[in-house]
Amino acid sequence: MDVEGLLQSVIRFSNFMTSRLVVAGVVFYVASGFTDIGSASEGFLPDMELINSVVENYQTIFDVLGVSDFALLLILFVFLTTIHIIYVLFERVGRYIPPAIVPLSGWVAIDDLTLSAFDVLRAARGEEHTDEENQRLYEFKKKLRDIERETDESYGGQLAGEEAAFAIAKTFILFSLGVWVYALLSGTYTGDTNILLIILAISVLTALYTAFAIFRANHSRIASLRESVINQFMGFAHIWASEQHQKQIADACTPSRDLRPATFAVVVPVYGTLDLLVADWRRWRGRRRRRRA
Repeated sequence: MDVEGLLQSVIRFSNFMTSRLVVAGVVFYVASGFTDIGSASEGFLPDMELINSVVENYQTIFDVLGVSDFALLLILFVFLTTIHIIYVLFERVGRYIPPAIVPLSGWVAIDDLTLSAFDVLRAARGEEHTDEENQRLYEFKKKLRDIERETDESYGGQLAGEEAAFAIAKTFILFSLGVWVYALLSGTYTGDTNILLIILAISVLTALYTAFAIFRANHSRIASLRESVINQFMGFAHIWASEQHQKQIADACTPSRDLRPATFAVVVPVYGTLDLLVADWRRWRGRRRRRRA
């Protein structure tokens, strides 16, 4: 039995459920401020006597109706599904609340290395290169593509939690601020409005921390990718080119610019970023003007 694998699965499931319970719990608590349910809305923690009475009432109802185990599982399924839907809704909405963080493409990050280095590799053979050697260069470039894809996938899996937390934090900022303003204007909120400000402050701090973590991780991704590509080029040059061309490749593999590992952008549903949408819109209008002229 793989005890370590089982433990990791338990940890992942615990994180999976904890994040959803936290999101749904905060939403339900804020929503309870607009519903008169007695002492449950008077403090941050609900009255245990009220909870016990509710549980006893449900148990009595189940006993009277003779609810089967399947029905209890169905009720549990509906409960968990509701929690999951709230979590997914907050995450999906948060991904389109500006600003979004768009990571730099791995291949764009190394194109200043690959273009000049491949030119040196081609020049190293002069006019004597064969189709077999061209195929070997093609396979080498394909290997670099695989390294770039594997690096992006590896860091993408590590950043999944931070990206989801960043999106949910942005939704909570909008949600808590909107509820706080509505509570002040309507005067129907029976909960503590200071709790809404606490939720807002925690959301802002979470958004800042996760944004920093995402930028830092993408910086490490770009640095790791560049290091792997440079090592591949130097190893390939030792068996492919002369010492003179090896020195040229070493110079060509020196990064020629500082790159931003990720950028803030406005994301448009389905299409992509707002910058791309505006650029395509301007090109489309330009083509229409030329046709009319």
